[in-house]
Amino acid sequence: MSRTPDRIARLSYEYQQLVADADRMGSTDETAESYEAWVDPSVYADAIGDSPLVEELIDAERYPGEAFVSAVDPDPETIVPAFADDVAMGAGDIVGVAGPSTQLCDDIYYALFRSVAETGAVLTTKYPDDAVRARLPDVDPVVLDCTPGATAREREAAGRGEALRCDDLTAMGVAAQSVTDRLAERDGPRVFGVSTVTQLRSHHASRPLEQFLHELVGQWRNHDVGGLVHVPPARGDQPYGAAHFDYVVEVRADAESVEARVRGKRDVDPTWRTLGSPRVTDESTQPAETSRPTAGVAPE
Repeated sequence: MSRTPDRIARLSYEYQQLVADADRMGSTDETAESYEAWVDPSVYADAIGDSPLVEELIDAERYPGEAFVSAVDPDPETIVPAFADDVAMGAGDIVGVAGPSTQLCDDIYYALFRSVAETGAVLTTKYPDDAVRARLPDVDPVVLDCTPGATAREREAAGRGEALRCDDLTAMGVAAQSVTDRLAERDGPRVFGVSTVTQLRSHHASRPLEQFLHELVGQWRNHDVGGLVHVPPARGDQPYGAAHFDYVVEVRADAESVEARVRGKRDVDPTWRTLGSPRVTDESTQPAETSRPTAGVAPE
């Protein structure tokens, strides 16, 4: 199971779902129009104002933390643990995180990692070793650094990582197997992350990359290690690599909100859940830069 979110994160998350439900009741679709024909619009406001959840928020506001600020204009990254708890993400699950290669989605990915893992490893193609460790301070992961220039940089974290080339799947596979073996000897929830497959697709054709992912997941399952793999956004009905995962968490954002949903998990409703407000002060909704594609290999 995921770690228990703190009280403010839980209240903020539940408040977002309450508001979203009220918005859906007051939307302009055909079902809502028939609803509005016999229900006064004030009911929508009453459904929020009379909720016990609001009373909890008022109570929480008496203590440090600015509960209402967190609930009314929440940062999605802080609410992710409550989402992970709500959909019962487990550290032993093999999960695809389908979303664009943006700063916002990266933040959500690492927040999911922190929500379920106590120890683990990350194969990173985007952020260097020290940046990954800074995002996962309580996990202190083994890092396989496949970012540009990784093999040329000096390494300060001796024994806790390895520098590799992103275009060498064989070396990455050997290193991943060794790290998975080491994780199997550790106690506590263990998670191996890959961030991101989008960058890997810029260097490799589909078939060898699919085989690489298949072998990674097989290693994790054999050693009872969970997996969290950041894959490109879903196109059509089948998210990228879905056949390898237990289920997929999809993330999307627009000018109004950030949402996530779970697809393929038994007993979990695949509806979109609100995570908060987009960060309008940064460029997190814009695609992040990726490595130059290899000649003859089509990027995402």
